[in-house]
Amino acid sequence: MKKDGFYALRIHPIIFMAIVTIVCIVITSSLFLFTSDRVKSNEQFFLRRSVLNAASINHDGTPLSVEEAYTSYVTEENGKYIIKDDSNDQKTVVERTGPGLWGPITIMVGFSSPNTLSGVSIVSQNETPGLGARIEEPWFTAQFAGKSGPFRLVEEGTSDSDDEIDSITGATRTSESFRNIINSVVKDGSTIYKDL
Repeated sequence: MKKDGFYALRIHPIIFMAIVTIVCIVITSSLFLFTSDRVKSNEQFFLRRSVLNAASINHDGTPLSVEEAYTSYVTEENGKYIIKDDSNDQKTVVERTGPGLWGPITIMVGFSSPNTLSGVSIVSQNETPGLGARIEEPWFTAQFAGKSGPFRLVEEGTSDSDDEIDSITGATRTSESFRNIINSVVKDGSTIYKDL
């Protein structure tokens, strides 16, 4: 076979690329199938942990603790999560998604009454690490517990009213997006309770 012949220059590279492509597809498909149960399990864990955090239910963050607390306190009704804790207080948690700076932000918002939040938890976000991604930090999500909206943004570290939330310095658009998502849920607070 000639090294500069038609087969060597045209057919051999096509066969080589086809073999490499098939091998890569088989490896990728195998990895997907092998890990799909683990991925579903992790997604369920993160969702359940977010529901518990939004309802301010204590757990230690381990999968076993989250599973026990979730099965003990949470029922799902009409797309909402109804939580009855040990003191028999009822809280309602709803999931909302809205636009962020770099992609959708999905949050869980908990209500302890039609107008008062029990907490907020981030399910997923694509914001800038070290800036907008700080919405997942405990200081940011904890500031919503016990407050009523609609909310307005104030400079980080200066909120002192029930309708004020600290924005994140350097992440104005993410802070505004988060406020808009929260305010849309708060606006529906009485409807959320009425539909139960």
